[in-house]
Amino acid sequence: MQSIYTAFKCRTCKLEFILLSEDIDKMSKDRYIACPYCNSKRVNKEQEADDLREVMRERSYRRIGGALRQK
Repeated sequence: MQSIYTAFKCRTCKLEFILLSEDIDKMSKDRYIACPYCNSKRVNKEQEADDLREVMRERSYRRIGGALRQK
């Protein structure tokens, strides 16, 4: 069974973001994943997990205005 969440880390701004693995698989092959913070194409796949808390456990996040933000 494939994991649900995939974590990526940008090599330019060093911030991390999480995407659904299903959405990544549905993307066509000529598309690429870009950082949502700085629009850089230089991203590394960090880890895959079934539970979102498992992915977020290693990093520090804070709730700002109802949304989760990385410190």
